[in-house]
Amino acid sequence: LVDRFLELEQGQLARAVKCVTRGEPFLRTLDAYPSTLVLEGLLQTGGVLARASTGFRRMSVLGSVSNAAFPEAARAGDRIEFEVKVALAREEGTLCEGVATVEDRVVGRAEFMIVYVPQEMTPPMDPAVYRQRRELLRAWGLTDLELPPLEELNSVRENS
Repeated sequence: LVDRFLELEQGQLARAVKCVTRGEPFLRTLDAYPSTLVLEGLLQTGGVLARASTGFRRMSVLGSVSNAAFPEAARAGDRIEFEVKVALAREEGTLCEGVATVEDRVVGRAEFMIVYVPQEMTPPMDPAVYRQRRELLRAWGLTDLELPPLEELNSVRENS
C-alpha cells in the first residue's frame, strides 16, 4: 500500500508516501481514495516504525485504533504523506499517533496500538517470507535497515 518511506527514526517517527493513481482498481467506480486505505497506510507506516524499534526481532499485530477521522478525501493524482510518531513505547507494544496529509490538507488521522506477540507464540519464519520482507524493505527505500539473520530469528523463537 505504501509506495516509499521518506524517513524512519527508530523509536520516534516514520514518514511514508502513497501516490494515488487513476489505475487503482477502486477508483474505477469511486470518486475518492477510500478512507479505510488511508487508515491502512497509517497503520502500515506505524507497524514498520514499531517493528524497526525492536530490530525486527518481534512479530506485531494491530491492537486497537481510536480517534480515527477522515476530514477530507484524497483523489487520483494526490500524493498522500503518512507521518506516524511514537506516543508511548513499552515492552508489550507501541502507541502511535498518525496523520495523513495531501499538501496541507489532512485526509486522515488516528491513534493506534501495535502489540508485540510473545516470542513463545511466534512460529518460525519461512525462508520465502523472510526474503519477501527483505525485498519489501529495499523497495520502500529502507536500505539502511536490515533484518536479523533468519537463523537468529528462528532460534530465538524456538528457544522461547
